[in-house]
Amino acid sequence: MSPERTRAFVVVAALCIGSAGATCAIGARGRGPADAAFASLGLELCVALAALAGGLLSARPLADRLGLRRGRLAGRDLLVVVVGTLGLSHGLDGLLEATGLRQHSSLAELQRLLADARGLDFALVLLGVGLAPGIAEELLCRGLVQRGAERRLGPWPAAVVGAGVFGLLHVDPVHAAFAGVLGLYLGAVAVWAHSIRASMLCHVLNNVVAVATAGLPEIGPPGPLGSALGFAVAAASLWRLARQPAQGSRGGESARPALQREAGSDDP
Repeated sequence: MSPERTRAFVVVAALCIGSAGATCAIGARGRGPADAAFASLGLELCVALAALAGGLLSARPLADRLGLRRGRLAGRDLLVVVVGTLGLSHGLDGLLEATGLRQHSSLAELQRLLADARGLDFALVLLGVGLAPGIAEELLCRGLVQRGAERRLGPWPAAVVGAGVFGLLHVDPVHAAFAGVLGLYLGAVAVWAHSIRASMLCHVLNNVVAVATAGLPEIGPPGPLGSALGFAVAAASLWRLARQPAQGSRGGESARPALQREAGSDDP
């Protein structure tokens, strides 16, 4: 690693440690929506910095290592994967309600906090719970972890690894299990897109919709039919992606040679 990258790594690692300490301090202040938003924002800052620090250890440019280049999905395809993400989240929400697992997890408290957010608190929650996790967690799980595992395991096993790490980030067993399912979908999107931009967009919009609708009493958990419809929409979205020609985002390059070139790169 070059001296410049070494210095950058040390700075980013120090920022990561500092943000982790600040997160613990802020999270201990109280249990209101603003406290939860600040704690989440600090935690996600730490996650993002950890991903950037890990990416700096690679010999490749940071944007290549973390999958931040422009992908091959655009326009209608991006809309399809976003709708699929919302459908999957809708289905999982109905499953949580039907099984009664929500009340035995951290999701019940999170739902209460989101529903209570108003005014400035709502803006903070939108930033800390909606926007920040969708960026930071994709950098770590689909960027650093999944793309790092891809050259050793192949794209689909790597997507499973990334989803596993994504689930573990949510700590609570119920939340972790359901997040892991969503992580598999996001991992598939990242594989087909050849970039984490698409999965990042899906993740951010899914979180923002969840925050924006949490306080609306007329929007409750879906019933069995609504849940099944959500899963069907997600499956149809993946089916459409799987049928797309395996063309790269530039110059008509196929997906397989692109992956093979990345696998041959000097990457720890």
